[in-house]
Amino acid sequence: MGLKRNTDSHAEEYGMVAAAQETSWLARADVFAGLSEEQRAMLAPVFRTRDLQAGEVVCKQGDAGDYLAVVTAGELSVRVQREGHETEVRVLGLHEVFGEMSCLDPAPRSAAVVARVDSRVKMLSRTMLNALHTNAPALFSGVVRGVANRVAERLEATNARIEELLATKRSPTQPRQPSLAQLQSDLSRGRPHQGEVMLEAVGALKPFSARDLEVLKTVSVARAFAPGEIICLQGEPARAAFVVASGRVDVLRAVNQKIYQLARVEEGSLLGQLALLRDARRSATLRAVDDVVILGLARDRFEALLAAQSPLAIAFQEIVTIAGIQQLRMANDLVGYLDGREAKRQIPDIARRIVRKEVADTIDEADEVEAIAAAYLQTTLQNWDISPSELKRVRVVKSEGVMSAAEIAARLKK
Repeated sequence: MGLKRNTDSHAEEYGMVAAAQETSWLARADVFAGLSEEQRAMLAPVFRTRDLQAGEVVCKQGDAGDYLAVVTAGELSVRVQREGHETEVRVLGLHEVFGEMSCLDPAPRSAAVVARVDSRVKMLSRTMLNALHTNAPALFSGVVRGVANRVAERLEATNARIEELLATKRSPTQPRQPSLAQLQSDLSRGRPHQGEVMLEAVGALKPFSARDLEVLKTVSVARAFAPGEIICLQGEPARAAFVVASGRVDVLRAVNQKIYQLARVEEGSLLGQLALLRDARRSATLRAVDDVVILGLARDRFEALLAAQSPLAIAFQEIVTIAGIQQLRMANDLVGYLDGREAKRQIPDIARRIVRKEVADTIDEADEVEAIAAAYLQTTLQNWDISPSELKRVRVVKSEGVMSAAEIAARLKK
């Protein structure tokens, strides 16, 4: 009996070691590093293994993408086709992840991936991820959180690149205007809202049920703001996301000492959601247009909802992450334009998508369009708060007594 127990003990110990080895590749992949060992053990079996020979194409640029993959052996070459030439832009090594954006938000592949040597990858399809959403919501939430953190890191790097390119290539003719100091005097924390808050499934709240919206109201703090009051100021720490319960809000962004009005958002809009996922600073100023009621959802309460596997929090997290993915794709387009604009100085397609054609056509300088597009992108990159479809109008907010570029040019001609 003693020998039998000893044998069983060794078998059990061996099984635990084997299981740990089987999921070690997940623990070493940054997207999945935040999962518990138990969660990784649940997740590993839903991956499909694909063995690759040297030179074999994993995916082509432009192919429909709907899965993510982890390199578990060998190394892969990431190649981009530009003007008829293919260039290697990155090498993926052991435990690196690619395709995580397409797994949540399917889109054409932005690059080709080819095995440099005999390799192996583990693949997680969007179909399997959706199955986790239904059958293992806590595990699904953990995967989405890992993707969100990865996207946020890439967004920060891309944002820094945009600012670097604008700083080194910007036209010096842009007029100087007062900074955010003029808005500081209007900064307000509002007043506790008295009365019932009515939330409807409109705008960004459409995915949520009536029950979800009731939960949102109970975990949020409602505050009222008068027209013209500043709800939050660019640059200050961000510790909560905002829901516009009623009224309209202007989104303002200062770039190179000029204030841009990026959007006017309506009730049902979500603003500053990145604060729910990580430490950040406000990348835009929010100003009440009308009498406004704002619901503030603090990060600690959001974390508690996630821990309780609240459907509201899990859906919120997925929406925020997909918004970040879409903004990263747009930002990459803008970086590509700015990086090569010396050879091709014209208003880029990316700016025309962001700044509607009737607005762009009224601006003479392409740099001005780029500044507005960059201001918009830098705000959405950091806060993931507005989408192109919500951008009704973009204009420069001109301070009283300060001449615009057009006014200066007109006076010089006289």
